[in-house]
Formats: sequence, structure tokens, C-alpha cells
Amino acid sequence: MSSPSKVFLDRREVLKQPGGSLVDVPFPVLLHALAVEERTGTLELKLRNLEKRIAFEDGAPVECASNLLHETLGKYLVAKGKLTEPQYQATLGESAATGKALGGVLVEKKLVAPFELFRHLQSNLAHKILDVFRWQDASWKLLPPSPVATPIRMNSAQLIFTGCAQLVDAQVDTLLALAPVDRVVAVTEASDAAGDLKLSAKDTRLLQRLKAGATVDELCATLGLERAVVLRRLIAFFLLGRAKVSDGKAPPQAPVAAPPPPPSAPAPAPVPAAPAGVPFLDEDAAAKDLLGAELLSFRAKDPFDLLGVSPDVQPTALQRAYLARSGALPPGRFQSAELRQKAELLAEAFARAFGALCEPEGLQLHRRRREVAKEAAQNARKSTAAEHFRIRTDLLDAGTQFDEGLKLFNSGNVGGALKYFEYACDIEPKARFRAYLALARTQSDPVRLGPKALAELGELCAAEPSCEEAWAFRGDLARGLAQPALADECYRKAYALNPNQKRYAEALQQLARGRKA
Repeated sequence: MSSPSKVFLDRREVLKQPGGSLVDVPFPVLLHALAVEERTGTLELKLRNLEKRIAFEDGAPVECASNLLHETLGKYLVAKGKLTEPQYQATLGESAATGKALGGVLVEKKLVAPFELFRHLQSNLAHKILDVFRWQDASWKLLPPSPVATPIRMNSAQLIFTGCAQLVDAQVDTLLALAPVDRVVAVTEASDAAGDLKLSAKDTRLLQRLKAGATVDELCATLGLERAVVLRRLIAFFLLGRAKVSDGKAPPQAPVAAPPPPPSAPAPAPVPAAPAGVPFLDEDAAAKDLLGAELLSFRAKDPFDLLGVSPDVQPTALQRAYLARSGALPPGRFQSAELRQKAELLAEAFARAFGALCEPEGLQLHRRRREVAKEAAQNARKSTAAEHFRIRTDLLDAGTQFDEGLKLFNSGNVGGALKYFEYACDIEPKARFRAYLALARTQSDPVRLGPKALAELGELCAAEPSCEEAWAFRGDLARGLAQPALADECYRKAYALNPNQKRYAEALQQLARGRKA
């Protein structure tokens, strides 16, 4: 690729190369290209010692393997308060001992309901993918598709719009090289690649203001948004075909509406046709859990297990089994579009399984496949199709990396600590980790990096006002850079968060004595 703007313009051409760097092809462009081309395959991403592999089916992300400990399902549920640490350790041990998936063990132990587990798997997958939007200098590579056991399909358009909010400033500058934001931006009709994009009320108003020909400065003023927030949304709108740079012509004026006709008696509302069978209530826990349990397991089953029949099943019994399976969760009995779509996914799977077994040739083929699979499982438990997709590295824990860096930092080894703080922030950019990283960078070169670190800590204090270390380190830097008023403010904030830390009170007293002198 010749330049970042060339990448932006030719995003449909991105996938003609087998790999590259996110510096040249930013992740939102890459994700959009995979959606536009409806690719099926695996996207491998590496950032120093971090690694992820995202599986795509027809352009939609369906699975992500990661070597980050906090992104595993168990740790994710602990962080969300859905599991305690002892419950996680116990179920993890049982999963390792029995070979069952952790999710299956959680459902068996009734720690998580099936449909709730499905929702958490969706949320965890989105979390893993959105994390990549902050990766700037990672490498990427396209690999052949691998077997996928989960039924989850993510909305690429929604991921792009949400993820663009996490782009770092350098990525924003790269992507806006195409669009001179000082010119008027106009809305176009959404392209097919935009997908089903759900916008908040504020984002909808932003699009409406764009359609009226508002500039970026006008958007910031009328909507009360910071410029950086607007720019990141514009990037997403440009990518998804919702916006373009104006050609300089005034936006078309809306036609004057004709006066409404005089009111007349309202026509009777048509009575909607009732769906076959009694509709489920979408709040019906039993129906949702049955749907969730089927969704979690159906992709890992062969046609026999999917329909619940034996390999020597006879035609009449096969038909009865299919009717029973397809009739248990008919899509028309769910009221919400989301649940209907999930039920339709199952209905299609049951129909494919019945079609595969109702013909003699298909029945014999799947009988042979079942025998081969059974023999392979008995002879080689250590080698499975899923093993190809698993990342073969030890799981990385941000807390462990940070603790190691803190030991080195406290012993005076700032250079060694800097490396571990960077690792911790790569894995999970918590406010405390970022505060220590800024401090370590400053101590390595105080004259050159001090002002930059002060600005970084200022942004961190604004974003995470409960981070004690960010306020304290910002106070230290402000004091060293002869900014006593700012230092006083920061130490007061840090003291309010932790009154037991005596050094904050001492620093405030020294600043007060300095003002009197």
C-alpha cells in the first residue's frame, strides 16, 4: 500500500495482500473490507507478545481466540460479577479434568442459564474485537478458515462504529487524511456494507446536522461534543458509507410540505394475523433457556445428534424426530426480531440435518463420517480440529506484568519497569497501569518527556477521575515543572481519594509555605 489515504480509498482492494501492518491498513478499514468482501477465514493479529485470531464467516466475526487471561470466558464473567473467583477456579478445574467446555460446566452447575451464557459469549466476543481498535502498530495476516463451534455472528458495522471511539490520535490522523474535515460533510444513503447500524439519539442528531450541511465546528457547538468525539464518529460514517466530503455545493433544500388534508374519520386498524400456535412471551425463561441451550450446542453436532436419532434410524422415525425438533421452537412464536432470528438459525440447521439424512446416499455418508469421527476420537484425543485454531502461548495477565514492573520500578530499575508497564497496558489499559507508564517514561527522560506526560496524565484524570495515582503523579510533575496551582489541585484530588496517604498532605503544606514565602 502506497499511503494511508490510498488504503482508505481502495479498501475493497485491501484483501488482495495476505498480510501487513495496522499502520498501513488500520483495523476499522480491515474489518470493513472483510465485511464488504464477505470473506470466510481467520484474521491473525500480533502486537509484540499479544496475539488474537478472529474467525469470520461471510464477512461476520464469529469467534476470537486470544492469549489474554482477562479475555477468557471465566475471567470475563468474574469481572462482570457473574461468577466468584472460587466458582471460576472450581469450574475451570472440572472443565480441564473432564474435557468439557467451561460454558457447558457452568450450565450444568446452574451457575449461568443457557440463554444468559449465550448473551455473555456475544458480549465477550465484542469485547475482544473492540480491544483491537486501540492496536496501532500490530501485524496482521489472513489464514484459511478453521472450524467454529459457536453460533454467534457479530454486526461488523456496529463494531466499526463503536470501535472507532477507541482509536488513538495517530490513527485518527491517518484515517482523516482522506477527508479534509474543514469542508462541509454531507450524508449519503447508507451503502449495503453499512449493515444494520443502531445509533443513539445524539448520533442520529449528528447525522441530521450533517445532512443540513453542518461543518465539524458547527457540530461541536450545536451538539455539545468535543472535536475528537466528532472526528471519530465521522471516520465511522465515512467507512460505512453514511457520509462523504461535500463537493462545495449547497445541500439541497427540503421541499415545502403541502398543507395536511382536513381530518376525517379514522379507518379501522387492520387486525394482524395470529401466528400459528400460542406465542411465547419473550420474558419466558424456559423458552429462552431452551433456545440458548440449542444455540450453544447445535454447531458441534452431526445430523444424527442434532435431530436426536441413532445412525440406524428409519424414515418414519426420522420424520417424526424432525417435526418434533423443529416444532419445539418455531420462529413465528417469538415476538422480538432478535429471538426470531435465533430461532430461524436453529430451524435452518434442523432442516439441513433432515435433508442430509432423508436420502439413502446422504444417510450412508453421515454414517461413515460418524464412524470415522468416533475412531479418531478414540485414537487421538490430543489432536482435534479446534486445536489448529488455539493460540499456543501462555495466557498473559496484565496484573502479573504490572506487579513485576512495579517491583523493578521500586528497586530503581526504571528501564526494566517501563517494559513491563508497556506490556500491562498492551494487555489491559487500566488507568493505574497507564499512570505508572507515564511516570516511568518521564523518569527515563524528564526534560523531554515531562510536559508530554503531564498532558497524558491530565487526559487520564479527566477520563478516570477515580484514579488516585493519576492525580498524584500529575501533581508531582506539575510541581517539578513549576506549576504550583495545578499541583495544589491534583494533590487535593488525590487526598480526597485516599486521605490516609500522608505524602499528599505534606505536599500541600509545602506548596502553602511556598506561596507565603
